[in-house]
Amino acid sequence: MNKFAFISILLLLTTLLSSCKKCDPSNSVSGIIIEDAIIRAVGIPGGQHFIVDGSEVNKPIEMSLDGGVNYTPVDYSQYSVFALTTSSSCSSGYNRNVSVDAANSTVTYTITITECTTCTNNTTIDNWVLTSKVPGNYTPVFNINKN
Repeated sequence: MNKFAFISILLLLTTLLSSCKKCDPSNSVSGIIIEDAIIRAVGIPGGQHFIVDGSEVNKPIEMSLDGGVNYTPVDYSQYSVFALTTSSSCSSGYNRNVSVDAANSTVTYTITITECTTCTNNTTIDNWVLTSKVPGNYTPVFNINKN
């Protein structure tokens, strides 16, 4: 085999072996979620929550729009709060999306989880998010998708 053929095969093998799909456990938000908001819901159990009024829960829910430096009670005249508890591997990325279907009076909170195989332990997260105001008469739909 000549030198050119050997180098070509070696380059081809190197390219094929190093171009495997890498797992990216990054997080993102979309839809009507307020991107930089942090929700503090101490003492409220996880699960599926669509909260449009503070009287719906027995504890105050607070929000921060400055990276957690200051917290204020959620202003339900401007915002709604959602939570959707998930469990996945300890190396996972979460794409959180809240979308409104005004024609059908529904609001859908979907979390798409990308699980990486870099660890074997599981972690549970409540996935609290702040959104622009959603009418209280809308029907909530909750979805979890795993990749």
